[in-house]
Amino acid sequence: MMAERFLVLFAREPRRQAVEKGLAGPAGERLFAAFARGWADAAARVGARVAVASPRADHAGWRRCLAGFEVAFLDQRGGSFGERLEDSARQAAELGGRAVVVGGDVAPSSEVLREAFELLERGGDAVLAPAPDGGVSLVGLLAEDVDLLGRIAPRRADVFSRLSESLLARGRRLCLVAAAPDVDSRRQLGRLLRSLPAWLRETARQALSPPRSRFREPHLLSLLPQRTCPSGLRAPPAAA
Repeated sequence: MMAERFLVLFAREPRRQAVEKGLAGPAGERLFAAFARGWADAAARVGARVAVASPRADHAGWRRCLAGFEVAFLDQRGGSFGERLEDSARQAAELGGRAVVVGGDVAPSSEVLREAFELLERGGDAVLAPAPDGGVSLVGLLAEDVDLLGRIAPRRADVFSRLSESLLARGRRLCLVAAAPDVDSRRQLGRLLRSLPAWLRETARQALSPPRSRFREPHLLSLLPQRTCPSGLRAPPAAA
């Protein structure tokens, strides 16, 4: 009997993700919500259950975002990124079966997710998806190897190489899946725009658009002395 599959989404809720990535605003929030729902859809296609690893304060936001999906929640715990990632992976291992952890800023792909699970089920000890910036965007490890995640620091260009070397040094059978684009900043989203799935591109373009000002430019007539404005042509009042 095949072990149960779990997809662990390791992330802040979409609004906070958007702020952290320099994409604050409704469009940025919609983008990361679309990423999350895309992964939940991908999990359903490959027969995996979804667990979200986030701070407890984010759980309400995640419930709103993933309404309609069956989701388990894991609390992120630890003082550093690596500690939180390691602890989340340990909690996922306690669920039983095989778990694959993916970042909330990674573009969803059911093909990559399916391949990751199949590689683990065919005897792989570890599966990694390298990120274009030298990090990792998807990881699946044996329970006895999750301690390696505690050493990971975000935005380092040697994360993939160091983690791979550590796993090989332990004699693990390491498997790789296609590099997955992740979004760490507005600039990076712009560079990755064409590589995103077609159904995500318009949402990404909206997130990249400059936020609209709450105030309109003053009408040219408003720059003239009040007494020279003919009746009916007075500039509208400034928006509140």
